[in-house]
Amino acid sequence: MSNNKLIVVAGAAGTQGGAVVDALLAKGIAVRAIVRNKNTDAAKALAARNVDVAEASFDDVESLTEAVRGGTGIFSMQMGSHPGNQGEESQHAKNLVAAAKAVGINQIVHTSVARAGDHENFVGWSEGRWEPTYWKEKASAINIVKEAGFSCWTIIKPPLIMENLLPSKSAVLFPTIAEGKLFSALQPETILDWISPQDIGRFAVEAFAQPEKYNKKEFAIVGDKLTLPEIAETLSSLTDRKFEVKTITQQEAEELGFHELSHQSFSWMNVEGYKVDPQEAAEFGIDTESLRTYLERNKSILLAEYSG
Repeated sequence: MSNNKLIVVAGAAGTQGGAVVDALLAKGIAVRAIVRNKNTDAAKALAARNVDVAEASFDDVESLTEAVRGGTGIFSMQMGSHPGNQGEESQHAKNLVAAAKAVGINQIVHTSVARAGDHENFVGWSEGRWEPTYWKEKASAINIVKEAGFSCWTIIKPPLIMENLLPSKSAVLFPTIAEGKLFSALQPETILDWISPQDIGRFAVEAFAQPEKYNKKEFAIVGDKLTLPEIAETLSSLTDRKFEVKTITQQEAEELGFHELSHQSFSWMNVEGYKVDPQEAAEFGIDTESLRTYLERNKSILLAEYSG
């Protein structure tokens, strides 16, 4: 590797962490991946790319401390929260931060979500209109990182991730997409903010490469802003299959087997949404890719699943 950096990546086998691993390796920066089990196919694939793989539990500070020892920086991310795992996300952030501080790591790049920390300004928040766990945990994790005393910290806040339109993750967002149906609570005029996982990786690696430029910066990023009919048109043009858009009620969503929180999330986007200003991260000079560019790059995956 071309420098003395060793970046420890949490969630390295997932979408965001994996994109960060790719970007770090492309820049010649050594990577250590934290995994729960070294014997999984994902962990073995990382090791085959000369990634140092360390096994640890995010519930165990001692194992995390050993996993991050020797690192010069850490990429922090935690799984999103729901009522069934309340407190877990913030606790995992606290454990990872404690481990990093214990071994003297002084730089952290943390990924969260656009609008995190702004939840009390949401329409209807004080009346209990939105399930609070997700947003409170995201805000708590950010505060844990910022208040830990790192010499350099950066908070990246992505909106919807473009990979969620690829199989099989697309079935979580749109359970009827395989049938060519984009059914949801979304109104036709609702604008959705998107970012590619590769762009998340690019921002993260630049933060590690230029810590002074990104120090104590908290910002949202966006690659495209589209309505669902515009997304359907893009998918249709790339797959030669007509994608139908329909706004459905909560009762219709339940009858189709949609998850209640997913339906509420789309309802939130109708009322609030991520509202990412493209100028918010303009100072860093990274040109993000459009949804069409991302989907064209992954066209073979789309055709394998959705081709008419």
